Amino acid sequence: MFKTKTTTSLLCFLLTAVILMNPSSSSPTDNYIYAVCSPAKFSPSSGYETNLNSLLSSFVTSTAQSRYANFTVPTGKPEPTVTVYGLYQCRGDLDPTACSTCVSSAVAQVGTLCSNSYSGFLQLENCLIRYDNKSFLGVQDKTLILNKCGQAMEFNDQDALTKVSDVIGSLGSGDGPYRNGGNGNVQGVAQCSGDLSTSQCQDCLSDAIGRLKSDCGMAQGGYVYLSKCYARFSVGGSHARQTPGPNFGHEGEMGNKHDDNGVGKTLAIIIGIVTLIILLVVFLAFLGKQCRRLQDEKWCK
Repeated sequence: MFKTKTTTSLLCFLLTAVILMNPSSSSPTDNYIYAVCSPAKFSPSSGYETNLNSLLSSFVTSTAQSRYANFTVPTGKPEPTVTVYGLYQCRGDLDPTACSTCVSSAVAQVGTLCSNSYSGFLQLENCLIRYDNKSFLGVQDKTLILNKCGQAMEFNDQDALTKVSDVIGSLGSGDGPYRNGGNGNVQGVAQCSGDLSTSQCQDCLSDAIGRLKSDCGMAQGGYVYLSKCYARFSVGGSHARQTPGPNFGHEGEMGNKHDDNGVGKTLAIIIGIVTLIILLVVFLAFLGKQCRRLQDEKWCK
């Protein structure tokens, strides 16, 4: 009986350890940046949910033809309680396969991150998806959502500072809705939402790039995400991976619901380790008690 109880306890202990040491199994992946979700919720199985599912499906199927598209579901005269507006957009240099992969990942995540929310905005590193029950298409919006800067560079590192200045400057002097530039190991990219006009796009990017220069011009990377555009750069990174790491600085004014994902993972790991230690102590105490009892019965030596 002692052997059976001990084996069962050990199995339970190991199962608990596996669960606790995998805190990120349900966490967003694919180079997640942020998500913003409305507090207002729709009812499950409602007409809005049906139209939202149709919209998200259209996002995925359209990526083979275009890096950007917007939709209104249903088409025709808007119905306030059920009409949903939305768009997806991939980074301007992604091929169709990479774009489809990113958008599919975003669609899969947004249902969990913004469960039953009337509006959702999910930004991954290489794409974004956005939907709302009110039309935002073609509307300028330069609300600051997120900005972060890397570690400051040395004042005497003039070569690196010059490269950063050149790259940010090239983003500002460029044209078009998607811009990229590089100088040595410094890479930068900027992009505005495809629903903006040419003048709106320029206005938004000028604001984002200006903030990037003033806030992060002396840092080893940084990004500024406004509601309808973004600008970012990295030092020593590749153009395929421009996002600064989790040790970057300050939050955006608007805040975001899920940008603390890295902190959450760390906290979950710490809690898991502490819990494991407690379970181990309890288990050893139980084992010692059983052994002492059985010693009296000549079962344990």
